[in-house]
Amino acid sequence: MKRLSIFLCLITLAVVFMGHKVLAQTSFSIPPKSYPVNVPFKCDAGVDRYWHVTSIICTGQANGGYKFQIKGMAQKTSRSQPIDLFYLMPGNRIKTAGTYYFPRIEEGKPFSFEVVSAFSGYAPAQFNGFFISSEVLQRLLQQELREPKEAGKNASERRFGMPKATSNEEPQQKPVQPKVSPNKIYKSSEVDQEPEYPGGAGALQSDIARSIRYPMVCKQQKIQGNVLVSFIVEKDGSVSDVTAVKKVHANLNTEAIRVVKSLKKWTPGTKDGQPVRVQSAVYVTFSL
Repeated sequence: MKRLSIFLCLITLAVVFMGHKVLAQTSFSIPPKSYPVNVPFKCDAGVDRYWHVTSIICTGQANGGYKFQIKGMAQKTSRSQPIDLFYLMPGNRIKTAGTYYFPRIEEGKPFSFEVVSAFSGYAPAQFNGFFISSEVLQRLLQQELREPKEAGKNASERRFGMPKATSNEEPQQKPVQPKVSPNKIYKSSEVDQEPEYPGGAGALQSDIARSIRYPMVCKQQKIQGNVLVSFIVEKDGSVSDVTAVKKVHANLNTEAIRVVKSLKKWTPGTKDGQPVRVQSAVYVTFSL
C-alpha cells in the first residue's frame, strides 16, 4: 500500500493543513546567513490534528546536514510515529527530504525535538520550507471523522462492561449477508485496501495546490483557512458527493469543492478483492 493510504488522506485529503500560521519568511537557503532561523512549514491534516507543530527552527550544521528543532503543542497523546518530511519547492512541487521518527507526545503538553536533514549535495540549495506528513495520523483522522455518532452509546457500554440484554426466546437465525454490498459506502476501517491517489500523498498535495484559483474577494479581504472536503471514491476511481464539511468562507468552500472534483481518478478501495465505494476526506488549504 502506498503512502497515501494513510491519508488519506486524505486525509486524506487531503491535502490536509489545519490552523497553524505560515511564517513570514518565504524561503530557506542553504547555508543560512545566521542561526537560529525560522523555517516555513506546512503539515497535513493528521499531523496538525494530533501534533500541531508550531515552529521549525534551523539551529546549525550537524553530520553533513543541518539540525532542525521542531516544536509544537500535542493535541492528542500519540506514540512515536514515522513522519515523512518533504521539501516545498517552487511551483508547488514536493521533493522527499526523508523519513524520521517523532517522539511520543502527551495531550496538552508542549514537545520539542531535533532532526538532521537538508544534507549537502542532496537537498536543494533553496526551498520554500518543509511539508510534514504521516500515513498513520491521517488514517486516525479519517476514522475519527467517519465514526458514526450513534456508535458512541454502544462503545460506552462495551467499554464499561455493561451486560447485554437477555431474552428467553430462542434467537432467530439471521439471513446470510453477502460479503460485499455493491452500493454500500464503506469506511476506511472496513476495507482491505483504502483508495489511493496517483503518485501518493505528495502528488495529491501538489495537485491540490496547483489547481487552486484563489477567489479574488477572499484575497482582497485576506481571508484564508483550511476547508475539509468529504467525498466518496467510487468503484471506478471517480469521486461523488463532494461536500465541504469544515467550512471557512462561501467562496473558499466552493473553490475547495471544485478543486477536489478536478483531481485525477483514484485507485479505488477494495474489499475481498473487489472494488468498493469508500468515504474519504481531504483538507484544501488557502494561504496568502
